[in-house]
Amino acid sequence: MALLKKLCLLLLGLVAILLGIGLVLTNPDTITIDFFGRELGPLPRGLWLLAALFAGCLMGVLASLPMLLRLRRRVHVLNQQLIKLRVAPARAKNKTE
Repeated sequence: MALLKKLCLLLLGLVAILLGIGLVLTNPDTITIDFFGRELGPLPRGLWLLAALFAGCLMGVLASLPMLLRLRRRVHVLNQQLIKLRVAPARAKNKTE
């Protein structure tokens, strides 16, 4: 099952790379971006689009990171409580014998 998951991720990554190459090849116009008074070099429009997509994905991941960490911590705490609850009846049973 883990191998299938890795193969699917590899295939998805390969498709994303091919779509990115296609985007760059179909948008070859060279443009310069003026970002707060600083000119960012002349690059193909497709590369700028890929950079914007990457930046948006990165910002989305960073925005969701605090919630993800909070949920992982909550799962850890609940697992610890579950372990304690499972061990407590076993100890009580041993004391009565």
